[in-house]
This record gives sequence, structure tokens and C-alpha cells, in this order.
Amino acid sequence: MKTEMLTKNERTESQPTATTAVPDDGAATWARRWAVRLAAAAAVAIATSSATFAVAYAIGGSGATEDNWVGFLVAVLLLGGLLASFAAFALAVVAKVKHERWALLWLPLSVFPALLAFLVLGEAFWWE
Repeated sequence: MKTEMLTKNERTESQPTATTAVPDDGAATWARRWAVRLAAAAAVAIATSSATFAVAYAIGGSGATEDNWVGFLVAVLLLGGLLASFAAFALAVVAKVKHERWALLWLPLSVFPALLAFLVLGEAFWWE
């Protein structure tokens, strides 16, 4: 029986390891990338609404944020952020069910539950 010694480079090129990435199919890559993009867009929308509210409140007090374009903008951005984060969450769950490994999937999996908890607790305790 012939035995041959493989160099380190030959071993890594010819034999798959546990860290070798699974080839991506188009749908799976699409889902996880859009999940992260939507979650990032939701985070930007929420940050924009928070900054707009904070500036208006700092300048004009509580009257500056009620029944005007600032309140409308904050409400629309929060609702848009909630819908985008829910879509991102659903796409990230699809990616996780397909056992995809991607480090950035924590973002869409955490933005929707955090925003939902903020809105539910805020409505229950702060914005009566």
C-alpha cells in the first residue's frame, strides 16, 4: 500500500473542514442580505425619529411635539421602522431555518423584538 505525505496546503485544498462555507444558493443569500439591509433601514428610521423628537422637545417643549408635523413624522417613522424590522425578522428566521451562518444575522433577529418591546412598554407605562 502506497502512503503519501500531504503538505498542509494540499490537505486544506483537497479535504473540506468544519469551517468550510456551504455554497450559497441565490435565494438564501438574497434573504439574509435583505434581512440585514431592512434591519439597518429600520434602525436608521428609529434613530431619525428619536433625534427629531429630541430636538423638537428640547427647543419647544411638549407642545412642539403634539399635533403637528413632528408628531406625524415620528409616528410614521416608528411605524415604518416596525414594519421594516418585522420583514427583516421574518427573512432572518428563514435564513436561520436554512442553517445559514452569517455573523450579521443578529441585527434583524434583535431589532424587531427590541422595538416591539419598546413600543409595548412605552404605551403601557409612559405614553398613557
